[in-house]
Amino acid sequence: MASRSKAGRGKVTAPIVLLVPQVKLPKRLDLAREADRALDSVPGLIVANWLETRF
Repeated sequence: MASRSKAGRGKVTAPIVLLVPQVKLPKRLDLAREADRALDSVPGLIVANWLETRF
């Protein structure tokens, strides 16, 4: 049996992948905040329209 070089035995070459951000996504619409703002304005709108029709 011929002698072989033992260098590299049991080792595996594995690729290395680096993840780099490519795109910046815009923030999503915050519907909860918009809904709260709409709800806050409703009583004032009702009163304003009610006063206009009464007088």
